[in-house]
Amino acid sequence: MKHPAGSGFVGEIEGLGLVDLVQFACLAGDDRKLSVLSEDNRGVLYFSENEIVHAEFGELTGEEAFYRIMSWPSGTFSMLFASTKIRSIDSSWNFLLLEAARRIDEQYKSKETADDEASQIPKVLVVDDSRFFTKAFIKLFEEQIHAQVVGTATNGREALKFLEMQVPDLVTLDMTMPIMSGDVALKHIMIRSPAPVVLVSNFNDQHYSKMMGFMRYGCVDMVAKPTNPESWHLVGERLQYLLMNVKNISVDNVSRAKELKAVDPKIKKQPEKKAEKLLLIMGGLGGMLELQKIIPALQYNSKMAVLVLQNMYPGIVQFLSSYLDGFTSYTTTTLVQKNTLLGGQCLVGNSQEKKEIITDEGFPTIIDAENDDDMQLLMDTDSLLYSAADIFGSQLTVLFLSGVEEILKEGMETVVMKGGKIILQDPSSCLLPGSVDKIRSLGMEECCLKPEEIAPYIGMHT
Repeated sequence: MKHPAGSGFVGEIEGLGLVDLVQFACLAGDDRKLSVLSEDNRGVLYFSENEIVHAEFGELTGEEAFYRIMSWPSGTFSMLFASTKIRSIDSSWNFLLLEAARRIDEQYKSKETADDEASQIPKVLVVDDSRFFTKAFIKLFEEQIHAQVVGTATNGREALKFLEMQVPDLVTLDMTMPIMSGDVALKHIMIRSPAPVVLVSNFNDQHYSKMMGFMRYGCVDMVAKPTNPESWHLVGERLQYLLMNVKNISVDNVSRAKELKAVDPKIKKQPEKKAEKLLLIMGGLGGMLELQKIIPALQYNSKMAVLVLQNMYPGIVQFLSSYLDGFTSYTTTTLVQKNTLLGGQCLVGNSQEKKEIITDEGFPTIIDAENDDDMQLLMDTDSLLYSAADIFGSQLTVLFLSGVEEILKEGMETVVMKGGKIILQDPSSCLLPGSVDKIRSLGMEECCLKPEEIAPYIGMHT
């Protein structure tokens, strides 16, 4: 039964969807006009003889206007008796609603994909009192590294306030700032809002002890404050490397290194005799912190050489070796292209350089494999372990620390076959445990130890 125009009820219905309204208007069979308002958007649908005959949205008309209106999630409406002489739609209302549902579904899937991709973009907090460096780092992260700078701070106090609201994937921290300096801020961050922090500092002989102190407090890495285009490029590469691994970093695994006790350089013995034993230490992200727990605690052995290959930003090597030298009985220096391995000596180098060990005039010698043109060299990544195992045999101990990058399966097999030992840092204590877990899955280690347990164990078993 149809009622005359102008009769009926007027009221409000909450929670009714546009699909319900369209279906009602089509089934009613009357000439009707449905006006829809959503935020600042206004659309109109006309119905006649159980079909949708015309749609308007801005300059759009017809089916495209209909689909745009149907995509609105909420709003208000009015439905009146009205007719139009314009016919811009010929498709059946069933087809139109099915097609609208399909488009809405695709729209939501696209939004979910975009949201998911956005969630994968690393988020960074830049802490620096220099406006120049802050702007430069924002440009570096967002234009070259494709990371999002979600906040900036000019001192440690501002950084802590930000971290109370949001913990980013990475924090870059300047060492010297007003109000609250970087080291004080770092201590508070690691206690109150643990996050991966990379120190940004000027590398020099006056600062290196304080720089290493940042690592002892829990900094995951450090880079030099750029001074020229080349150094900006190096910093960009290092920060990109960090952000590639940041999702796998476990800050909660890390414990601070204790205050180190200085060793009087006058009591150190000068290394002279060839090394009969070798402790080879290989580390990546998190390794610099653990070295401060291990090297100073090593029991001095005049027959053993210590070789440290750590993945680090170029330019840190000399400062790390100088720093460690002040706290160990081993004479600690930086690796060069060619070094004789002497008992009571500790050599520190970057793991990104290819190395191998040869015998030169009766002395075990570590050389830069890429720059030696006088001999046939092993070019695969296991060459260092192969050569070390051949020369030291059962007197070789290999220690893998947090973040070690390459799984040197064949080289490790050679070490074990020659009677050498493989020790792993316990993954539960690693800043970047995944790589050590992979090595552990091979089942070739003699033991798996926390950093504080490693030096005593080596002292008893070498």
